[in-house]
Amino acid sequence: MKCKKCGKRAVTSLRAYRLSLCGDCYLDFYRRLVERSINKYKILKKEEKILLAVSGGKDSSAMASVLSDLGFEFEMLYIDLGIGDYSRESKEKVEELSRILSAKLNVVELKEYGFTIPQVRGRVCSICGNAKRYIMNRFARENGFEVVATGHTAEDIASFYLKNIAGNQQAFAEKLLPRIEPFDAKVVAKARPLFEISEKENMLYTIIKGIPFKSGECPYAPKPEWKEIVYDIELRKPGFTKNFVRGLLNRDRKPMETRYCSICGEISSGEVCSFCKIRMRFSSQSKGF
Repeated sequence: MKCKKCGKRAVTSLRAYRLSLCGDCYLDFYRRLVERSINKYKILKKEEKILLAVSGGKDSSAMASVLSDLGFEFEMLYIDLGIGDYSRESKEKVEELSRILSAKLNVVELKEYGFTIPQVRGRVCSICGNAKRYIMNRFARENGFEVVATGHTAEDIASFYLKNIAGNQQAFAEKLLPRIEPFDAKVVAKARPLFEISEKENMLYTIIKGIPFKSGECPYAPKPEWKEIVYDIELRKPGFTKNFVRGLLNRDRKPMETRYCSICGEISSGEVCSFCKIRMRFSSQSKGF
């Protein structure tokens, strides 16, 4: 199998594009894919003060590397969830990535808020996501960042949408955009530079370029049933996932109501925000109340 661009030995075949590429041509192809998305959807601006939320996984590591290649300046944020060796090894990968990219790394430990993920019972993934969103937004605002970028992929967007629509959670599904502008002074813009990029494309980029990342799933991650549905459709219909997430941009969006948590003052949908409810619950448990 030969590279469609230069004729060298190809290392991958991209069915959605009907394209076979060698390593060097793939890196160039990937960068152009990301750059096109950023420009098309106005996801990031080079003059903005950007904070990248990195986990140590392939997707956020690929995001940091490609944005550096494209000339964006940024700092990185790693949230230590206190998950034993998993968090320790993830942090080591992020620290290595920080050195390679010469990008400042900021670390926030969840235990500073009174609990860690291993203490959580029940809906661990939901609580973890809530905690990360809270910390990302608060850290970014308090440190003068204009936008927080995350490594969400096309599969993340498609599976999250299907899951929430099936669960009659239309309000959550409506938040899936490549960039969400702040609707209040306490909210920082959110960006998803890999909105149209697949997990496979990120994996190839990290492997070919030699970018450090933590392999393996979080020990608390639930079975990815909705992602498996998306994977299965993509296998049968190459290009489905990218076309699906692009189609989400044509939906009408309702303006969000602004309320504030009575405890921490952050944006909330009720009297007390979800994160403070979690803090009170697990902090009380750790103190033996």
